[in-house]
Amino acid sequence: MPCDSLGVLRSLCGLLGTPPGARRGAHARAIGVAAFGLALGAGAGLARANDLLPLSDEFGDAASLSNWLRVHEVEQWNADQLEIYDIDATQPGRMVMMPYTVVWFQDWRGPFSFKEIADDFVVTIEVTATGRDGSSVPQALYSLGGVMIRTPRDITSATWTPGGENYVFLSLGHGNNGGTSWQFEVKTTVNSNSMLILSPAPGAAAELQLARLGEYVIALRREPGQPWVVHRRYQRSDFPATVQVGVVSYTDWFKAQVFAPFVHNGNVLDPPLPPGVTDPDPSRPFAPDLLATYDYVRFFRPTLPPELEGADLTDQSQVPDSDLLAFLGEHANVPNPVPALGTAASLTLFSLLAAAAALIFRTASRSTQ
Repeated sequence: MPCDSLGVLRSLCGLLGTPPGARRGAHARAIGVAAFGLALGAGAGLARANDLLPLSDEFGDAASLSNWLRVHEVEQWNADQLEIYDIDATQPGRMVMMPYTVVWFQDWRGPFSFKEIADDFVVTIEVTATGRDGSSVPQALYSLGGVMIRTPRDITSATWTPGGENYVFLSLGHGNNGGTSWQFEVKTTVNSNSMLILSPAPGAAAELQLARLGEYVIALRREPGQPWVVHRRYQRSDFPATVQVGVVSYTDWFKAQVFAPFVHNGNVLDPPLPPGVTDPDPSRPFAPDLLATYDYVRFFRPTLPPELEGADLTDQSQVPDSDLLAFLGEHANVPNPVPALGTAASLTLFSLLAAAAALIFRTASRSTQ
């Protein structure tokens, strides 16, 4: 479990405020040593997490929305395909995405909010995916929200060509079972060739995780009240050193598929349609039905155990799930101990913790003399 740095600081301040008699002798020295150790432990945790700590978001501050890149802006599509997109506004403490008719499949490209991350990492989200009413199973075909790793594309809408999508995602919502129950969808796409697997999900909420470990991507999930499990494993040696990592949402495949990918990617498909865009099949109604909300997105820098170096992580006989769960899952789902602070502020807090602990230690030492 992560150290609650603010809690430690409050405890240290409480100790400083106690009467001198409470800090005498060996007991006082022990308190000082323990407090100093706590501060050092908190600081060490911050230092270890410092690499990716600033990228995590617990969604308690609406202003953090500006820290997220959006694919339609980066690639200059000029079409915001989310009807609702905010942090700590529509729902306190959550990011909310409510897409128009839009999908992720082959060359069709949907909404994606991301950070750019290099080398090995783990990203974990908690997502709730419902219909637009906020409680039911989404009714539109392929209406899900989840977590994605994607190869950046050096394109604009003017230079786009088909065949360039490369990504892996794991999402939760409704796929193709008639809207009777929730499903997970895991998808790997290579040069816009998408291969997906649907499986039952027990409800509207789950924690989802993707780990990039060298050329491998491991997808994991945790259902409420259950342990982490390995969902799927992929070999993706095509991914570059730096990839886009974040959250996706999409809905209404039945309608979206009638539009050519280029038209779909560059327009908001919500009637009345933009000038110059015609509906190839007016008999199919627009029926987007997804409300995806995220409690957090957390990034973590993993260390591959030495015994797994050089192993084929997609080979379950060589690397059983238990070996992966020994350092992924809950071990890699580490919240920012100071969610509202960035790296510099977190390190400043550590300095305060260390100073307070040192003062306690000196006070305790004097009381033994």
